[in-house]
Amino acid sequence: MTQLARTDQESLPDAPGIEVSRPGVGLLAALGAAHLWAVSGVFGKVVMTGTLSPARLVFYRSVLSALMLLAVLLWRDRSLLKLSRRDLPFFLAMGTLGLALTQFTYYAAIQALGVGMAILLQYLAPLWMLLFERLWLKIPLTRAKLAALTLALMGCAMVSVETEAPRRWGNVGILLGLAAGVCFAFFTLMTRHALKSHRDLTVLFYSFLFSALFWSASRDSWQPLSQIEPFKIWMILGIVAFGTTLPYLLYMHAVKHLSASHTGIISTLEPVVAAMVAWIFLHETLTGFQLSGGLCVLLAIVILQRSSLDSGQQDVPGAREALRQKQTTETQRHGDVRS
Repeated sequence: MTQLARTDQESLPDAPGIEVSRPGVGLLAALGAAHLWAVSGVFGKVVMTGTLSPARLVFYRSVLSALMLLAVLLWRDRSLLKLSRRDLPFFLAMGTLGLALTQFTYYAAIQALGVGMAILLQYLAPLWMLLFERLWLKIPLTRAKLAALTLALMGCAMVSVETEAPRRWGNVGILLGLAAGVCFAFFTLMTRHALKSHRDLTVLFYSFLFSALFWSASRDSWQPLSQIEPFKIWMILGIVAFGTTLPYLLYMHAVKHLSASHTGIISTLEPVVAAMVAWIFLHETLTGFQLSGGLCVLLAIVILQRSSLDSGQQDVPGAREALRQKQTTETQRHGDVRS
């Protein structure tokens, strides 16, 4: 991937690239994101009944999330809005090919296949991430990660497919679901790369900004809000705040401390939580088969986390030593400049 220009993290005490990972923090952040996405998925299905198209919902989510993050950045630190000119193509690709197409293909797959099958196909993303890490980054495949991936995908299938009434699955719907998984993997991998040189608020703001600009080209996006029922407008605002901005920030925080595939596997808990939410609040059926699938996902997370903690105990001393050496080098370099 392209080397990004460092802007706001040059002065940070935890230097980019050698930050000491904290698997526990990453786990909690990934779990929080999965729970929020699960709840927002239920609202998204309700909102898209009627005339509201997936492209239009993605446009609203992107625009409103970008405005929300812009307000936070202006209030907190305007310098975080600075972006090098050479970084623009990277963030443009991240916002369009990654974020915009992930959301659009996912919601379009929901309309074509239903929630369960769409979630299942999107959460093939950890498989694509794992293949990228192995083939491109040359990261070894551990038995723990392979076992966790197998259990997570199996559990996700058991939960998701069971939630749907039998329907005919068209080729277009299958392709949309697969595309959602590939785009989500692409976005996660680019996020991990971008966070080495930029703050999470900066990365997410420009991702949503370019996503909004991409979908603003659609004539459907600019239809008046008066065509939408008032209660759906409130639901959209809730999806933006608690189903988009907050979970994406949590997901980015998880990516800081875990590998892309690790974070993706934990996120397969989303359909499990969604099934539980539907059972509690919508009185939908929750079968023993689905519960068994949920246990498979939980077991996958336990296996993955134990493996990560074991490797983290070995890596932390070396990472801290590298950090100390970098800080010493920086101090000597600044001393030479002053003299």
